[in-house]
Amino acid sequence: MQRLLIYIKPILIRLPLIGLIFVMSLVIAHQIIKYTPTQYLTIAKIKLDTRKYGVSNDLLYKDFDVFTSENKIETEAEILGSHLLIKRALKKVQFNNQIKRIGKIKTTTLYNNSPISLKSEMNNRLLFDAPFKVLIADSVIYLSNNNLKTPVTLEGKLNEWMNLQGNKIMLVINDSIIATQQLHLNGKYGFTFFSEEGLINHVRAHLQVTAVDKEMTILRVVFKDEMPQKAADFNNALCEAYIEDYVQMKTYAANKTVDFIDLKLDEVGEDLEKAEFALEQYKLKNSVVNVRQETETGIRQVADLQIQLVNTMMEEKAILELEQYLDSGNYFTETAIQVGFGDLLLTELIKKLKILRDEKHDLTIRFTEGSDEVKAVNAKIEEIIFYINEAIRSNRNNIKIKRGQLETDLEIFAHQFDNIPILERRLQILQREFNLQESVFNFLSQKRIEAFIASTSSTSFHRIIQQAYVPSAPSAPNKTLITFVCGLLGLITGITIVFLLRITEAKVLDREDIEKNSLLPLSGYIHKEANKSSKDYQTIIQSLILKELLKAKQLITVTSTEANEGKTEVAHKILNALLDKGYSACIVNHDASEVPTDLKQELNLLSLKINELTSGAVITTRNDQKELGRNASLLTNKLEELKDVYDFVVINAAPIAKHIEPVVMMKNAGISFFVFKANVSQIEWVQNINLLAEEYTLKNVHLLLTDVDQYINYSGNYVNQKVNVIGIMKQWKAQLVGLVKLRSKK
Repeated sequence: MQRLLIYIKPILIRLPLIGLIFVMSLVIAHQIIKYTPTQYLTIAKIKLDTRKYGVSNDLLYKDFDVFTSENKIETEAEILGSHLLIKRALKKVQFNNQIKRIGKIKTTTLYNNSPISLKSEMNNRLLFDAPFKVLIADSVIYLSNNNLKTPVTLEGKLNEWMNLQGNKIMLVINDSIIATQQLHLNGKYGFTFFSEEGLINHVRAHLQVTAVDKEMTILRVVFKDEMPQKAADFNNALCEAYIEDYVQMKTYAANKTVDFIDLKLDEVGEDLEKAEFALEQYKLKNSVVNVRQETETGIRQVADLQIQLVNTMMEEKAILELEQYLDSGNYFTETAIQVGFGDLLLTELIKKLKILRDEKHDLTIRFTEGSDEVKAVNAKIEEIIFYINEAIRSNRNNIKIKRGQLETDLEIFAHQFDNIPILERRLQILQREFNLQESVFNFLSQKRIEAFIASTSSTSFHRIIQQAYVPSAPSAPNKTLITFVCGLLGLITGITIVFLLRITEAKVLDREDIEKNSLLPLSGYIHKEANKSSKDYQTIIQSLILKELLKAKQLITVTSTEANEGKTEVAHKILNALLDKGYSACIVNHDASEVPTDLKQELNLLSLKINELTSGAVITTRNDQKELGRNASLLTNKLEELKDVYDFVVINAAPIAKHIEPVVMMKNAGISFFVFKANVSQIEWVQNINLLAEEYTLKNVHLLLTDVDQYINYSGNYVNQKVNVIGIMKQWKAQLVGLVKLRSKK
């Protein structure tokens, strides 16, 4: 806290200067606000449609915007601020001519409240974008323009055409506006004929299109102008032009798409018809209905033939085994007959043969082999065996024929798959060509329907969600911001100037300034009110005595760099402090240029009588300067005589900036006080005493800082804040008086 008070002390002291600069900055802010053209800001917002979240995501409107992709927000913002849309918007409003009313203090742009309007037939490009000045006085017009290569000066009348370098212009009175708003026609005006490019650039400089947020498809359209109604009209016109351009481009693209699709449908229809005819002819030529189905049928037929062939071979084997069994003649005796052949007639004959064999066996029991009964049975058996052999032979031939037929058929059906890969590949090529042409035809047909719907629809999925309103208050100049910034800059400037003055003046203010620039000891502070009390001097004397730096029979030299640092007063106060301590002391005023105001009597050094001197005597060398100058040792001898009489001899030496004698006195003195005055002594003087002490090997040199504020103690800390405020207020008063005097002189 103590260090903070030290740092802000220069600010507090020069607070009137800071306040003056602050007030001047506020005056400048007021003038800036007063003379800056007023700007009004309008805002409109447009919601962009997206396929993901917009209205066109609805199934009813799906793909209405054919062959378009979802645009980025930045792209749409750039389109909205393009020359094309600005040009279309300007066709909706009348901004080609700009009229201004020129006043003594401020120039005001006129829009719908202008008492005059312009009509022109211009073809000279040099006259565009050039400001003209007009003076109207009782229906007489004085027109001039000094910015052109050929200066223009015309005189004419209202409601009459004037020739302007081959171009025609006319100023028309708006009687209705003059009557309703009670305007005065006479005065100074200014107008400008804008070229198309110049007007677009002029408008674009006041237009800003940005996205509300990167994640939101909403555009924020901001436009500024000096007239609130003009700003709102253009902003709304631009948004409407954007929507109209979107619908127009969408309809145009859809119509072009329909025409393109119609041409392509004719071409694709012909190709589809050719592919269909080629596929049909190929199927007729190769008897192809369904290759896959026919292939599966052929495979099943081959499998059936193979099964039949196997069955036939099994029957053939079975009948051969039966024939061998019958040929062996051992049937029904040793082994049972095994009939694998399934012919019904043969099966019945074998059954009957079995019956006859059983009957013969029964007869052989009763009759002999030669009996008629046995012969009759044998005859029947032979007959049945004959039938069986004939049946076997007949079936064997049939089976053989059947097996040959099956093998032939199987061979034929097996070769029907040889050409299937070629047939199927060619068929797939033709089928693929047909499917391709058919899919393209169907796709184009569907897109034609969608494009036709889009071409007949004037709906825009972009929409204006906020119209630009007519602002009631200006957006610029920002009074609060300008006042705050100017006030802040004023404070910063004032504080900066204070610290610059502090740095450039480089004056000693406190203990820290001395200790930073000198290694010599600082014996103490002499406060401003010390002339009324010797307390500070007594403290310094007592401190030096305790430190055994101040001893009896010593010379005490007091000097400074300049005479205005109060060394004479310090010398006399030291004398008084020594006398108060009970010491016998005198003072020698060797500085002829400075004499204390309260001095009652002075004694000349060379004419005084040593034995008649009293304690506290004031001795001067002012009248003995010439003689002492001729004999330098004379002063030394006199001082030595005084030192024998008094305990202490205080010498008020001349300032060392102009005299060399103080250096001699400081070399002979027991202790030397070098005085600095706060806010008066320069810091470089502190550095000079260091060099002086080193150069002349001065010893026992002590520094004193006088005129220090009462609220700073010896340690450099602030005390007694009330006195602080009072002291600072006194300094403020002095500064204000100085400023008033300076102003009165001017």
